[in-house]
Amino acid sequence: MVSYVIHLLYIYFFMSHIELKEHFLRSQENASGKDLIFRDTKQIGLGVKITPKGTKTFFAEGWVNGRSRRKKIGRYPEVTIEQARKDAKGFMGDFSRGIDRVAQNNARKKAEITVSEVLDDYIADRKKLKPGTIKDYKRVLNEGLKDWKTKPINAISKTDITERHRLLSENSPARADNTMRVLRALFNYAMEEYEIEPGKPLITQNPTRTLTAKKSWNKVERKTRYIREEQFEAWFDAVLNLQPLKNSPIHEAVRDYFLFLILSGFRETEAKLLEWKNVDLAKKTFKALDTKNRSDHELPMSDYLSGIFERRFMEKTDSPFVFPNKDDGPLKDMRVWYNHVSAVSGVEFTLHDLRRTFATVAESLDISHYALKRLVNHKTDRSDVTDGYLQIGAERLRKPMQAITDRLLELAKVTKP
Repeated sequence: MVSYVIHLLYIYFFMSHIELKEHFLRSQENASGKDLIFRDTKQIGLGVKITPKGTKTFFAEGWVNGRSRRKKIGRYPEVTIEQARKDAKGFMGDFSRGIDRVAQNNARKKAEITVSEVLDDYIADRKKLKPGTIKDYKRVLNEGLKDWKTKPINAISKTDITERHRLLSENSPARADNTMRVLRALFNYAMEEYEIEPGKPLITQNPTRTLTAKKSWNKVERKTRYIREEQFEAWFDAVLNLQPLKNSPIHEAVRDYFLFLILSGFRETEAKLLEWKNVDLAKKTFKALDTKNRSDHELPMSDYLSGIFERRFMEKTDSPFVFPNKDDGPLKDMRVWYNHVSAVSGVEFTLHDLRRTFATVAESLDISHYALKRLVNHKTDRSDVTDGYLQIGAERLRKPMQAITDRLLELAKVTKP
């Protein structure tokens, strides 16, 4: 053991600078567990790195413009010692003349960075982005900008932006605007993140600004659809009598999921991801963690919701989710299910319409503005000083929660369990 340590010390301190020769490189092994560096005494700046796996790579190393630079030459034996010395001599000449090939290569790579690569960097830097947001950004690239994914981001012009926005708007004005908002964020990130050289940014202007300058953004009306009072009975009847589709065994979980959405006002994703560990059947409360506004959201159960949770608990599988899919994961694409309910009931709706319905009924009951904001978990306006002082917990919301359920069931002509 002592002799082995002495051998390593000999390599590190006495053999780090030697004249590189064929027999040395052929026979040299690396049992140290770390990369070994040997520098040639015959050509200044030439070195070879030997990895623990035995890979031997020549490099040139020197100083240029006050910075230490290392330029890879190639692997031995594909590159001979004499060729490596010749290349190293050329690189050292460049260094002495202030020519930084490493910086030039990095600048070239940055100049060619694609839209997809910018998105990857953006996501990696934004540690707090929610999975749903990341999924939406990737969907935007795969749908509206698929042919731009491999395109250098600095090759996209104002004309490109204008024309793509126009084409996308023909199918969906809302999605066209959303696509351009995502692209705007990527351009803003690229403007700050990438430089061709110090002080010289890769992108100096965000081309999506042309949409604002030309007033080309679509005037998309905010969605206001909800289930109207005269539609409640038909909708509830279709949901309560939901049958399996294509022999799917999850129709009961879907039924309870729909009822939960309209009776709780939860966002669809927060409801899908609701886990049993965040449900307290004894206290009759349930909670979503790290919601859209980055806060936890706890609500009390009304009596009908309590019955739903008890039924789901009796049918509980190994899944951690209250509303599980057949693979015990969370419910996934619900389009086929709510399209079916729409066809049976004659009521067109989306999952977010159920949340909007909950809020609309709550407002009709003259529930206080602050309680309503807590019920739907809307973000507090910083300018509202009073809202900052009020602390409305789950128990204080129990009475309005029950009132909303009672009104919804009354409109649906549903008898309480």
